[in-house]
Amino acid sequence: MINFSANSKQLDILLPNTNRALAEVIKNATPKQLKLLSQNKDLKSILNSLLTQSSQSTSNDKALLDLLKNNPTLKSLGSASNNIKDLLSTIKSGKSTLPIEKTLSNFLVNVKDLSEPLLKQKFENSGVFLESKLKNASTQNIKELISNDLKSILLQASEEITNSSNPNKTEILKQVDKLLLQIDYHQLLSHLSSSSSLYIPFSWEQLQEGHVELKRDKENRFYCDIDLKLKEYGELNLKLTLYDENQLNLHIYSDNAAFKEIIKENIASLRSALIDNSITPREIHLFDTKPSMQSPYENSDKPIDLGFEVKV
Repeated sequence: MINFSANSKQLDILLPNTNRALAEVIKNATPKQLKLLSQNKDLKSILNSLLTQSSQSTSNDKALLDLLKNNPTLKSLGSASNNIKDLLSTIKSGKSTLPIEKTLSNFLVNVKDLSEPLLKQKFENSGVFLESKLKNASTQNIKELISNDLKSILLQASEEITNSSNPNKTEILKQVDKLLLQIDYHQLLSHLSSSSSLYIPFSWEQLQEGHVELKRDKENRFYCDIDLKLKEYGELNLKLTLYDENQLNLHIYSDNAAFKEIIKENIASLRSALIDNSITPREIHLFDTKPSMQSPYENSDKPIDLGFEVKV
């Protein structure tokens, strides 16, 4: 079972200067939408007021969350894993090597090689938690954090590439900026949805897009949404609830008949694998349609507590 420490769940979004996903949302918002979000008219005031007021009112969060999820630029970012592959391909096509090449290659892991410790490590180093990790780190640990965290690595690489004579540096910088924007998007989405929003940091030929969202309520129940888009089988959505430390409920949603048959044939193996890892599957249900916007979880109206911190 993957457990994130309390510190790793804290999320500092340094605004308004560093979260470009928020700037992108504001840039594309209509005057009516901006009026709904804030009475302030200048961009800096809007960015500041949106997050300083969020703890007092959820209306701003919901309005901004809708804009974030429907922003055309952010919706077209694609899969982070595929974008990392594209960046690696562009770097390799050049005549000179770059230090970031090895780091990116190590960051992507084939799904067959995943283990619990490795998956946790990749999530924690995905860039989403960089600011909170730096805030809580000791002086001795900062160098290690910077050397392992993807957002930090991308920021350093951007500066190095800008000052280099690499013939592909324009295209490389474009792809680096795209990945940084994706990380900013997940940071902002995490704050607005009171969850930990993470992209899936591994390579899998069948996978087109992947997204993981984690929540925890006041009664120490954990909720996990896994949304996948598969090349052959389309959308696959999983809703997991973990309670009493090792009791698991799993809802699986797919509208692909062939894939549902595969799931049915392997449910017994899934149960056995969970039990072998000291997890008791209390229920596993397969559904035909994608879940609605309403949470299928019991007690979903309970307060969610993830200790997010926003610094403006």
